[in-house]
Amino acid sequence: MPTYRRQLALVSLTALFCLSRAALAQTDRDQAAIPGRFSRNQIPIQALPHLPPPTDFPPDKWGNRIPDFSRVDGHVPLPIVPVLITLQPSADPRINDRARIQKAIDWIATQPLQPFVLRDGQTVIQTRGAVLLQAGIYRIQGALLLNKSGVVLRGEGNGPDGTVLMAVGQFKHDFIVLNGMLDPKFQGTSEYLEWYGGSKVLSPKDPYVVQDEDVTPLQDVYIPTGTTRLPVKDVRNFEVGGDIVVEREATQAWIAMIGTNHIKPRPEDPSRTLNWHPKQFTLRYVRKILAIEKATPSPGVVSKGDDTEQVMEMDDEESTEKRMEESRQQTVIRYTADTNRTGKARPDTTIEPETMGSEDDEEFEVNSSWVPGYLTIDIPTVMAMDPIIGPGSVYNFKRETPIPNDVGVENLALWSEYDPKDIEDERHGWFAIMIDHCENCWAADIKTRNFVSGIKAAAGSKHVTIQDCEVNDPISLRSEGGRRYMFMLQGQMGLVKRCFATDARHDFITGAKTPGPNVFVDSEGIRANNDAGPHDRWSTGTLYDNVHSWELNVRNRGWMGSSQGWSGAFHVVYHCSADSVVEFQSPPGSTNWVIEYEGRLGSLGIEFEGEDATFLDPEPQDKGRIPRSLYWSQLVARMGGSDADARMIEQLVGVRGKNEYPPRLSSRYVTADEIEAVAEGMDASEDNYKNDDDI
Repeated sequence: MPTYRRQLALVSLTALFCLSRAALAQTDRDQAAIPGRFSRNQIPIQALPHLPPPTDFPPDKWGNRIPDFSRVDGHVPLPIVPVLITLQPSADPRINDRARIQKAIDWIATQPLQPFVLRDGQTVIQTRGAVLLQAGIYRIQGALLLNKSGVVLRGEGNGPDGTVLMAVGQFKHDFIVLNGMLDPKFQGTSEYLEWYGGSKVLSPKDPYVVQDEDVTPLQDVYIPTGTTRLPVKDVRNFEVGGDIVVEREATQAWIAMIGTNHIKPRPEDPSRTLNWHPKQFTLRYVRKILAIEKATPSPGVVSKGDDTEQVMEMDDEESTEKRMEESRQQTVIRYTADTNRTGKARPDTTIEPETMGSEDDEEFEVNSSWVPGYLTIDIPTVMAMDPIIGPGSVYNFKRETPIPNDVGVENLALWSEYDPKDIEDERHGWFAIMIDHCENCWAADIKTRNFVSGIKAAAGSKHVTIQDCEVNDPISLRSEGGRRYMFMLQGQMGLVKRCFATDARHDFITGAKTPGPNVFVDSEGIRANNDAGPHDRWSTGTLYDNVHSWELNVRNRGWMGSSQGWSGAFHVVYHCSADSVVEFQSPPGSTNWVIEYEGRLGSLGIEFEGEDATFLDPEPQDKGRIPRSLYWSQLVARMGGSDADARMIEQLVGVRGKNEYPPRLSSRYVTADEIEAVAEGMDASEDNYKNDDDI
């Protein structure tokens, strides 16, 4: 493990100015590495040499397969958009720079969207331009909000001698917020934040609404994880290219099957233990339709992958009872390249047979005008759909309001001021960056210090990339819940790559009911006091790929927190490691896969019932047959699968494709009044800022 020197904590602006740049620079962490092992976020190469993703990993007993995670990120690669306005630090360090920077952001938001070609020479996005903050220290009391498409906030370096944004003010607030639902005119001000205690008060918890009244049920067949082909009872209401929500409704039968209807009470406070309720666990997955096939499939036939099919006779009562029994007797499989070795696991006896019948199961009315068929979707399923224990449906959707695309924050140092007399102070910056209600957004080359938590892509986010970022030295209560969440994905298709964290409570986590898929790859945390992995209740479809932490678990959390129960299903832990003993379990009826884990497996101090996860490890002589990274291998395969494609991926988004920013500029100080004057001088006929379709 690399050794690190703890950075000097700068707790006041006065002290910050008294220290020289050289003194600050020498506090950067020591990169000396132990021979034979690179820090996970400092590996020299990612996509090379290319080995195809394994295709011979067996499905589980229900036909669920490891999905393709390669489409999680927003762009290949991230754009470096042109600068439209440049700011320098204030001459007076006592000035609050928030209004000046926010006006520059808002001015960029009024500019017309322009096509911009990414470095791959093929992908074209719509962008307005970047605000460039030149190197120096900016004192900001309040939050900076980016809520329009195509706007980027960029600095000139994330070290002490780069662009340092200092969050000041003794109140809890998220610092830089990418959110199409918020208004910077008042929701970023210190007055608003002090009153409401946060910058996300008006964000709706459910970002999706039904576009029309036609909710189409899925066919009454078992639809496994990993497929991109959905059997539906009626295809007439859908169009190729349309956005849909695949919804899986929870039932009391499912909750009873996984054992969260009777969670073991918390020993010191049984009243805090709350059993799960079906209404709380409706899961929604956003997808795009690539193809529509009108057909009348044979009863019980459903695709379990791109090329194969599996048959389930759904109307046979004996078969149904057998499947329920199998859901309670998950088998541990250790995979080898040539043969399968099957070990017998303990049967789960926590579910009584009479609980499996559910009066909540919904019978969809058969409509003679329906046209059954298949929807081919862009991203595989990451939650099995079983009509016996939870009906599924598909519908077109729209957002409550249009949301921004292609918004970024990059190449900045974010520091939070705090009370130097209180190392557990929490009246200061909370999340350094909060991303919600936006798509194809990113945070790149960011280093944060002294915030309570780090960077979060919340429930309304989609296709968010967080790359080459560090979250260091949090200041807060050390072990209380809801704190020190360093890199958190709670939306869909999020990617964290080449990131680093220190002193976390949970360094790489998902939240309750995180739909997925999401990926953490080539990242490392040190000195955490709790585990990485799915947190809270039932997140689905997360890949932990070459991640190192103090502890990494995928398991039943029982009464922990607020009766969190099963934290995750259909997760993949690939070539990860941890310093402490870890535990990997699979919920009844679901599978978590562990491949080439490096570390100690065992029981933890607080144990809850659950069967072991499925281990898929090659024999020693076959280790060279599987790739170093599942994500990078799948990405290369999606882009063509050749060695040339692997080299292209490495140059675009691998280590060699890290963002390269233009050289530092030398410009004069720009005042808020000058920014306002430019905005007032714009052609009044330009109304793209007011057009909802142009957000």
